[in-house]
Amino acid sequence: MSNFNFKAMSVCGEFNISVISKYYNINKKIKWEEPLIIKSNDTQVIYLYHFGSAVFVNYSDDEIESFLKTIKAIEGSFKNVNNEIKYNCIDEYRLLNHEEEKMELTYDDLFLKNIEVYHLDITALVLAKSVALETIEKRIDVIFDEVEKVTESLKKGKLSIKEREAATIIGHILSLKNNTISYIMLLDKPAVAWKNEEAKMLFDDLADLFELNDRYENLNDKFSALLNTTEVFANLSHSKKATELEIIVILLIFIEVVFAFKEPVLKLLYWFIG
Repeated sequence: MSNFNFKAMSVCGEFNISVISKYYNINKKIKWEEPLIIKSNDTQVIYLYHFGSAVFVNYSDDEIESFLKTIKAIEGSFKNVNNEIKYNCIDEYRLLNHEEEKMELTYDDLFLKNIEVYHLDITALVLAKSVALETIEKRIDVIFDEVEKVTESLKKGKLSIKEREAATIIGHILSLKNNTISYIMLLDKPAVAWKNEEAKMLFDDLADLFELNDRYENLNDKFSALLNTTEVFANLSHSKKATELEIIVILLIFIEVVFAFKEPVLKLLYWFIG
């Protein structure tokens, strides 16, 4: 088989695989954990994953751009709210032939004597998970920056976040955490890895190379830290709001007492003057 150049992109929040497969007349039912595979010829392949990653094999940048414009034009092909193409998270990798029997893995290349279909499938899957994970890493860093601003304000004795805003941030964090664990199925092995020992070793080696497990653990730590911090903000904001309500109630009671005793006090005052 030929050499293969991979380019993986985080394109959108979620692909509507069923809509895209119908457009390309692919009638096979695609399971959630499976990619939609579109083949242009024997050496050009596109992998589309439900979680919004696309992996292009032996495609030029112009061909990739043309394909993305095509699927964007298909109504309902993207499930993310803004329907925007976002592929600022990109990974590239190569599968190359060599004469040695033993597989050789580097940061940029995988050398194999005989390249099989499962080599392509597993490489594409790991790359797809890596760019999807990078997208979540960037989004969580943005939340960290927002929380840091609130923390700095709190150091000065000011609470610059409302209870509702804190709840929104918590919801966003939980959503990202759910996407990382279940949506991307980050730690799940492909089906072929359970049947083929070499496929399992390849997946494990590539997952280690792209540090999927370490990055997953790092994200989990960030999720926990953010949730703990924002929950403190929410509690402080709730206490502040409760205090403000108590002050308002006290003022209302005071005003009511003033009006209740207004007439007797005036009569007493008139009597005293007269």
